[in-house]
Amino acid sequence: MGRNLWYKLLGGLVILVSAVLWLLSELVPETFGFFSLAWAGVVICGGVGLIFILNGCLQQNTSTIKKLKIWFGIALVVCAILCLVSELALKDSIVIPIIAIVIAVGFIITIFATAGKKWDEGDNHQSGYKNYYERKAEEEKQEKEDK
Repeated sequence: MGRNLWYKLLGGLVILVSAVLWLLSELVPETFGFFSLAWAGVVICGGVGLIFILNGCLQQNTSTIKKLKIWFGIALVVCAILCLVSELALKDSIVIPIIAIVIAVGFIITIFATAGKKWDEGDNHQSGYKNYYERKAEEEKQEKEDK
């Protein structure tokens, strides 16, 4: 089993549940009439967005991939908020602050998920790393000692 299987399965289940509820809202409007396309967008974007955020936080990848997954999840959560706003007809004055809060939380999550590492953390940032010239000098010194 692949390590991404559970995330993919959860994403598929979120989409399936949303599609089934949307179908039920068309077939049985007296019971499921509240569920519209906007609610389907909220469920799909919010659910898949949270799955991407969890995937980015919990998997052992390079920090760039982790940040990309988290930011893609944040973008989907923002889309879910926009779908929710259109469904509930909230005031426009509170939409932008809510989106700003979600983006700020995204910054905090990426800092914690990557432990503050930069994207270009390579061998040269590790202790004891020797550059090309230092390695070449050691090789020449070793060759002189061998002779």
